[in-house]
Amino acid sequence: MKVLVTGANGNLGSKIVEYLLTRLSIEEIIVGVRDDKSEKALRYKEQGLEVRVTDFENQETLFSAFKDVDRLFIMSTFGDFNTAIRQHTNAVEAAKATGVKQIIYPSVTRAEGNDFFLAGMHRAREVAIIESGIPYVILRNNWYVENELGTIQSCMAGAPWITSAGKGKIGWVYRPDLAEAAANILVADGHKNKIYELSGENLTQKQFVDTLSEVLGKEVPLLEVDDSSYEEMLKGAGVPEAYLSMLAMTQKGVREGGLESTHTDLDFLLKRQATPLKQALTHLLVNTR
Repeated sequence: MKVLVTGANGNLGSKIVEYLLTRLSIEEIIVGVRDDKSEKALRYKEQGLEVRVTDFENQETLFSAFKDVDRLFIMSTFGDFNTAIRQHTNAVEAAKATGVKQIIYPSVTRAEGNDFFLAGMHRAREVAIIESGIPYVILRNNWYVENELGTIQSCMAGAPWITSAGKGKIGWVYRPDLAEAAANILVADGHKNKIYELSGENLTQKQFVDTLSEVLGKEVPLLEVDDSSYEEMLKGAGVPEAYLSMLAMTQKGVREGGLESTHTDLDFLLKRQATPLKQALTHLLVNTR
């Protein structure tokens, strides 16, 4: 069996490869990267892994990379809606043309029927996979704990935790758990045409901040504001203009319930309890200090 992970230079992809190395032989793992001369790609080669170029803007690289691949992890790409869909379609078409036997794709919580600003794009990509006829597994991942690292570091330096999300809840999840769950699926049978929701415990911003305060050993002030004030305060703190709208949309989406999970399959896929928030924050801070 041959397993290929695209986006293997990224945080999630590289962690999936790390777990695969404990489950499969070197010969069974292929890593897909846009730049096979990058530092991480060269390290993969030093480990003895096969490295293939997977440029989602250049479909010819995908036709070549996906040959002889049984299970394919298609990492979600970034960009505007049209760019993201075009890149994703390139990958799905190449997978079909080369005879890939299964696609695994990381989506977002409750992608179907969810007004959260990322959901529509992810749902369109889910549909492209489903309509291809290739057996699939869709992993609807909730918000990474790691996404909060920049804010956490600001709080460590004395800043308050600023939010306009109100009482909206997020099922924060530890990224290594998601990588392990994906690796478990890539090496096992019995996951044909499945959609899994992968979330942690639903918590408000206050509950998150209370847990963070406990981990840091000091109280982190919580400052609740409206959306316009949120944007202005982030702008004043030096957050680049390009990110302001996305961050504000995230807060609005959380407030409206876009990242509150209805259930989770994470424990089932991990065959253990998912990492609790307090433990995830502790690990994260140890690794970043």
